[in-house]
Amino acid sequence: MAAEITGITKTPLSSNKIDNSKAASNNTLGDKNQGSERTQTTVIPAPADKITLTRQAEELRMIEKAINDQTGVDNERVEDLKLEIDAGRYDINAQRVAEKLIAFEMMFVA
Repeated sequence: MAAEITGITKTPLSSNKIDNSKAASNNTLGDKNQGSERTQTTVIPAPADKITLTRQAEELRMIEKAINDQTGVDNERVEDLKLEIDAGRYDINAQRVAEKLIAFEMMFVA
């Protein structure tokens, strides 16, 4: 995914200004302006900034979206689990944990 950002700055950098006063001094504007020097400044607009998101940045954006889409934590369920674990009555099903981890990882694989 690429995005082009334009309009970051409307003021050109001072290094982008070109002073054409020497070239203008050689030009005359008729008899009444003969010998007068005219100064002309040409302003070159700054190029637009361009950013490209890496694949990692895109994956992080998707992870952040998934986290933000999650519902709130069930505090009552968490407390019940803590009590079960502390009492030694909570069995951890390693197969189920592994399946859940794989399913989670698959959400972010193209």
